[in-house]
Amino acid sequence: MIVGLYMAKNVQVISPDASLSDAAQKMTRYQIRRLVVTDKDAIVGMVSRRDLMNASPTGLNPFSVIAVTEGISTRVRSFMKHPVLTVEPDRPIEQAARLMTEHHIGCLPVTRSRTLVGIITESDIFRAFTEVLTEHPDSVRITFDLTESENVLSYLADATGRHGLNLLSFITFHEGNRRLAFAGVRGQKVQDFVTELWNSGHNVVSVLQASPAS
Repeated sequence: MIVGLYMAKNVQVISPDASLSDAAQKMTRYQIRRLVVTDKDAIVGMVSRRDLMNASPTGLNPFSVIAVTEGISTRVRSFMKHPVLTVEPDRPIEQAARLMTEHHIGCLPVTRSRTLVGIITESDIFRAFTEVLTEHPDSVRITFDLTESENVLSYLADATGRHGLNLLSFITFHEGNRRLAFAGVRGQKVQDFVTELWNSGHNVVSVLQASPAS
């Protein structure tokens, strides 16, 4: 999974010299929560709905009818967040997730050769991992402990082939000092595979059967 497959390509931008009301109106028009701030095609900042709320006069909602009518002239450059972290479209989606987690941010502009080509948000990343982890009928989800560096992937490729199954996913991750792997396997003979798996000698942490199809 790479960033480019899940990013939104139609990115709304705003000038740093635009007013707070301009930003609020644009967010409302496009039903979005964030704007990329650009100056001569260069990314110079980010603004969110929360930034607009915090920068507005006390007691005035920048998205209210009154604020839109009267206008709030505060310039975007005075409250935008900068510098801005970015990610490239061909990077693994977990790299974007890690950047967001480490820097406590909810989105990243996506750039190619410093040109803005998209934006990826927490919701996009949740959607990506949900697609990978979605249960299918006749499938199981297996967690392995790979701390001892055993070659589980080769075993899975061989065993699923012999049983006529599909290897839906294989993801490795760390939990404390342990290196774990998650695998999704699907097919009509999945129970035969599970029986073999328990006798294979591999360090299996858990096997979860998918919920029956409704």
